[in-house]
Parts: sequence; structure tokens; C-alpha cells
Amino acid sequence: MQLVCSLYDMKNAKAYAKYVSYMLLDTPIISKKNVLTLLEEQITPILKLNIFLHPLEVEDWKKRLKEYTSWNCLFYITDLGMAHILKELGAISRVIYDPITMIPNHLDALEYSSYGFYAVGLSNEIPLNDVKKILEHKEIKGFYQGFGYRQMFYSRRKLISLYEEKIGTKGNHKNMFIQEATRQDQYPIYETEAGTYIYRNYLISLLEVMHELPVTFLYLEGLQLENEIFLEVLKIYHEYQKNPNTVVPIEKMRMLNLPIQDGFLFQDTVYHKEEF
Repeated sequence: MQLVCSLYDMKNAKAYAKYVSYMLLDTPIISKKNVLTLLEEQITPILKLNIFLHPLEVEDWKKRLKEYTSWNCLFYITDLGMAHILKELGAISRVIYDPITMIPNHLDALEYSSYGFYAVGLSNEIPLNDVKKILEHKEIKGFYQGFGYRQMFYSRRKLISLYEEKIGTKGNHKNMFIQEATRQDQYPIYETEAGTYIYRNYLISLLEVMHELPVTFLYLEGLQLENEIFLEVLKIYHEYQKNPNTVVPIEKMRMLNLPIQDGFLFQDTVYHKEEF
């Protein structure tokens, strides 16, 4: 198992590098300079290209991806259009394909793996036992989120900017949340040039069961967390990975008092029939 962490600001890279082997570069900070910086820290960069292509953008992205393939890095994608381009460029074996919720069983995982991907992202919305069943098939290399807010929505539209345009004012886009008028839950919302992402209103943590998961990559997401807190999380996962026979990391995680919930990890989704 290799630990992967999110990277939204290069100033945090050196500190994070002590505890992970891979870093997922957010789209706005993707550059050759930043890739080389991570390589100097003996970290393998993964370029985060989690966008959906529009047909009019294909040729432009072919040019970008051709440049990216000359760099010593991996690629994280969510769109099969990206996959087809990277396959044309001979780089499909360096791709992690993660459609977020679309690989919920071993048959789907095997089918996507046969395309030549380096690894595939397993669904975030299935119980942990189902994830384990998928990983029983040794030919599947899994990418799975082990910590952080989980993505629940994506749109190519820049929804925050559109809202600001509508109301005629601009705000600070850092650490923003969205809240429904009739509910108290706040959902992290994040906008980039690629569009808008909304996340669940709680963190998940697989620390206590991480050694039960034979995944190739365990991903730790730091969105909406203070750098000091996320750094402590990375230390805790690193410590527990190295020494699974101690309960100290588990106790340290509990002391952080983070809003962690199980979500769908230990029980399946239950649909209730609507009453009229």
C-alpha cells in the first residue's frame, strides 16, 4: 500500500513528503517546475485531471497531455475521453482512472482494468466489505480514499462565480461551504477553472481498517482542513502503516476531534419508498 495525499499549495510539499510516497497535484498548480520539485523530494507526482472534456476542447487537451506525458509522473482522470487521448499518446499505463462512484463491483473493475490503466478508483458509495471483495481479485490495482471529505457532485459550470455574478458581489473562495435553506448541514464547495465540486459534510477515516485493504493506493484528502491538522493526519497514517501493532495512532486521531462519520462504510444504502 502506498500513501497518496492531496496537494493544493506547493509550500506544503516538503512537510508532506516525509509521510507519503505520492502527491496528487491540484489542477491549478500543475507545472513542470512543480513536478520536478516533487521528484527532488523523492515523491512521485500524480497530475489531477478530474474534469469532463467538451468536444471543442479535445485538440487543446491533446497538446497539453502530449507535454505532460514527457514528465515523470502519473495521471489521475475521471473522464474516459482523457483516457482515450492518453492511450493514443502511449501513456495509458501511467493512468489512474477514478470515476468516483462508477466501479462498485469486481466485474466493472476488471473491465476497466483491462483497458490498461495503472490503477482504478473504487466506488466511494459501497460498503467496505464490497471493496474487499473487489480487491480479492489480484489483477485489480485499487485507488481508494482513506481519509477526508468525499466528492458527491461535479459540474463543469463555475457555480460560485455565476452566483456572485447574479448577486453582484465577490467573496473569498477559500474554505467555502454551501447550505440548503431547510437543513443545517454544510457541504464544502470548491471551484477551479475545471468547474465546481461539492463534497459530503463529514470526513471519513479508514485508519483503523487500513491494514485490511490490499489497495495499491490509499488516498488522503486534505481539502478544507488547516495545514497543521492535515499534516498531523499524514503523520498518524504513516505511523500506523509502519507499526500496525500499536493503538497510539488511533488514539491520536481521536484526539483531533474531527467530524468523522462512517457514511456507507459499514452498511449498505437503504432506499425508503416515498409516501403520498
